[in-house]
Amino acid sequence: MLYKIARLILFRFKPEFIHNVIFRVLPFFKLFFPLLKPFYSFNAYANDFTINGLTFRNRLGIAAGLDKDGELIEFWDTAGFSHIEVGTVTPLPQPGNPKPRLFRLVKDKGIINRMGFNNKGAEHLRKKIVKAKKRVRKDFVIGVNIGKNKQTPLENAFEDYAKCLDTLYEAGDYFVINISSPNTEGLRELQGEKFLKNLLFEIIMKRNEIVKAKSLPEKNIFLKIAPDLTDDELKSVYEGAVYYGLNGIIATNTTITRNGLKTNIEQSGGLSGKPLKSMSDVILKKLHEYNNGKKDFILIGVGGVFNNTDFKDKMILGADLVQVYTGLIYEGFGLAKKILK
Repeated sequence: MLYKIARLILFRFKPEFIHNVIFRVLPFFKLFFPLLKPFYSFNAYANDFTINGLTFRNRLGIAAGLDKDGELIEFWDTAGFSHIEVGTVTPLPQPGNPKPRLFRLVKDKGIINRMGFNNKGAEHLRKKIVKAKKRVRKDFVIGVNIGKNKQTPLENAFEDYAKCLDTLYEAGDYFVINISSPNTEGLRELQGEKFLKNLLFEIIMKRNEIVKAKSLPEKNIFLKIAPDLTDDELKSVYEGAVYYGLNGIIATNTTITRNGLKTNIEQSGGLSGKPLKSMSDVILKKLHEYNNGKKDFILIGVGGVFNNTDFKDKMILGADLVQVYTGLIYEGFGLAKKILK
């Protein structure tokens, strides 16, 4: 109820402006974050899950894109989520696409964004994660979503993913290859046969190289895919991910379709929130069918999760873990408690 009142005020401001205000103000109160735990108190350790030695205390986390530069890692731990996926991060800092680039679709409970991987770079994020790990609970998982800089040609995309792994491997708990954002020109072409297999091979080889050179554990690497793939494309992406030894797939990123919207809006970019749910659910279901009971290849469901029912839908369709983003914008920071209690 309190957040619904606050939302009336917050939604009077432009989306990116109020996002930046919150992310600049809240870090000043980091020392007080532990005091917020009673407000988010619930059984945050129910239904834990382990994949390749990495344990999640519950099945709900924050999707990439919300906290790109790791500014509020400690807060997400306090709020009861099992993990945060920071990023998308690129090797070098970049400003992203021109503003305005973030739009609310209130009638549809959706968001359109064309941010364009705006972030402060891999080295900045590494420092943020290292610092945050001194304050979060030991079982709070920090994933890193990695991408390529805008000016890097597709033919050389692997180099950017490799640089991110090199810089962040010791800091992050798992990594996600983002080749599905619609907001970096040509990026989704990396999901096609021309680039995908070589890219995945090179990334896995890079991980193995880091593990051997630094005597570090083999960390999970997931692939985040688009909801707009055809059945043939989806099957090809799945088979490639399994063949080259990835640990799972995140389904899905935002969609470029605009089907059935109540809001009359003509803005390019990726659509998330409630309008995305049915599309991402279909992709998740098909992946689960392809997976056919494989327990060492996990599926993470993202898209349109606003409440406990949405969360259960993802789990029934085959998700091992579930992530939220737009639901948090519309439902507030207490969303984990509402879903998991």
